[in-house]
Amino acid sequence: MKNQKYILVVLLFTLLFVGCKSSKRIITQSEKESIEVNRQFSPADMVVQLQKNQPAYKTAKVNKMSINLRLKDREMEVKAICSIVSDSAMHISIQPFFGIELFKVEMTPSSLLIIDKANRKFYESSYGIFDNQFGIYVSYDVIQSLISNRLFVAGKRGFSPNDFSWSNDAKETKNSLLVWFEKMNQEVGVDLGLGRISNVLLKSNDEKYQMETLYSNFRNFNGTLFPSSIDISAAGQNQVAAFHFTIEDAVFDVPVVMQSTNLSKYSRGDINSFFKK
Repeated sequence: MKNQKYILVVLLFTLLFVGCKSSKRIITQSEKESIEVNRQFSPADMVVQLQKNQPAYKTAKVNKMSINLRLKDREMEVKAICSIVSDSAMHISIQPFFGIELFKVEMTPSSLLIIDKANRKFYESSYGIFDNQFGIYVSYDVIQSLISNRLFVAGKRGFSPNDFSWSNDAKETKNSLLVWFEKMNQEVGVDLGLGRISNVLLKSNDEKYQMETLYSNFRNFNGTLFPSSIDISAAGQNQVAAFHFTIEDAVFDVPVVMQSTNLSKYSRGDINSFFKK
């Protein structure tokens, strides 16, 4: 039981340190050569291309997903499902044993709710908890974009294509967009063949924290192109955590029922103590 809570805490920290219907347009070979060799596309043009190709959805439901955690010499795996109603709510259910739900995370744009079903407790907070605990600003939009292979700028409600610049890396084939903001800097790698985000690297300006997300094995889920493998690694304060998400079954733009937990059966816990355990 302690291990299941541990993986939930680290998962939340990793996701917050920082589904989906996709157009199927692929960048042409001539466009790819233009970017790789001549860099004729401006950073703003590349951002527009990514936005055209990125997922757009109303609802998403991941019916089968495995989460593997590696931390120092510890490794564990749990099963989970995830439901999303775009810009409205996101529910993640941790089910390590035969579909029995032990933990549930319910997120809306204004609140974060963690339900510990085994111990009959719930923890409720705003997203400001992560700024207070870890000095990191995040929002519901950032989390939704991160797990959906969509473009975002952490720490900003919205962004402009002109916020990005090309990486100054000497390798012309490394196509990375950079954006700088108050607390962190962000690097976005581009898969030119798909016209999609291949990786996102976030670093705090004081270099105390770093998180990288890698997207791979894009699959067609009944007409929706989506990465079936998502790797997230986070480092900070001499700690390194790595997650591997394997999405086996997902459906998009189908009716999704978001059943909120009846909290009358649970006692309220202190969110700050939850993260300290």
